[in-house]
Amino acid sequence: MEITVTVNGTKHTADVEPRLLLVHFIRENLNLTGTHIGCDTTSCGACTILLDGKSVKSCTILAVQARNKSVTTIEGALAADGSLSPCRKASRKITDCIAASARRG
Repeated sequence: MEITVTVNGTKHTADVEPRLLLVHFIRENLNLTGTHIGCDTTSCGACTILLDGKSVKSCTILAVQARNKSVTTIEGALAADGSLSPCRKASRKITDCIAASARRG
């Protein structure tokens, strides 16, 4: 199924499987790996993106549901001066916590 999605201000058109999760489309098709797959249960929020300006967990949405919508990933969330925005700083802390927890087992 063909979809067109604007991600971080750039339009992308791709042919995707109807069951492909948006998180996998972002990571695998667009190579934007800042959106993480953390828990596989929708609990952790590591896959959170903005979809038409609303915060959603991209592991709960199919890529086809994002057709003709605007997606902002962590890569697109820079401050105006190009530095890390508060959103990116928070994401880095979350990622560090998930990684530390995984190492502890």
